Amino acid sequence: MGFVHQIKAQQMDASNTRAMMQANFIYQFAVNNNWPQDARKGKFTIGVLGNAEVFNYLKEKYASKPVGSQVLEITQVTETNMDQNYHIIFIDKSRKADLAHVMKNNKNGTSLVVTNWEGALSAGAFINFKSVDGNLRYELDEASMSSHHITPGQKILQWKVN
Repeated sequence: MGFVHQIKAQQMDASNTRAMMQANFIYQFAVNNNWPQDARKGKFTIGVLGNAEVFNYLKEKYASKPVGSQVLEITQVTETNMDQNYHIIFIDKSRKADLAHVMKNNKNGTSLVVTNWEGALSAGAFINFKSVDGNLRYELDEASMSSHHITPGQKILQWKVN
C-alpha cells in the first residue's frame, strides 16, 4: 500500500512542478525583498487566490519557516478575505478578473501582487510569472514595487527576465 502512495506522490510531484516552482519563488520574494519597517511587525502573510496547488505547496513546504523574525502565515484567499492586507498576494490566471479589485484595495498598501498571465504587469501586478524556453521565470515592475515601498532584493533582481 505504501508503494502505491509513493508512486502517486511522485506522479503528483512531476505533474505539479510549475505550482511547486511558483510556490518556491513566492517564498523567495518574501525573504529576499526589502519590506517597509511597518510591514516587519506581526505575522508575514501570503495569500493565494485561485490556485490550490500553489497554496498547498506553500503551506506544506514553507508554513513553518520564518520570514526574518516574523512567523509566516499562508492563507487561501476567497471573496470573504480578499480585502485583507497581505504582504504578498498571488493571483492565479483563473482569477485574473479579480486583479483590478485587489489593486484598488492595495492602492496605498504594501502588498506585493504576483500573477501568472501575459499582460499582468501592465494591468498593475508587480511580479508576473512567465514561461521562457519552457522554464518558469518572472518579470517585475520595479517602479510599481518602489511606489509601494517594497525594494526588490539583489537575488530577486538577478533572477528576473526582461
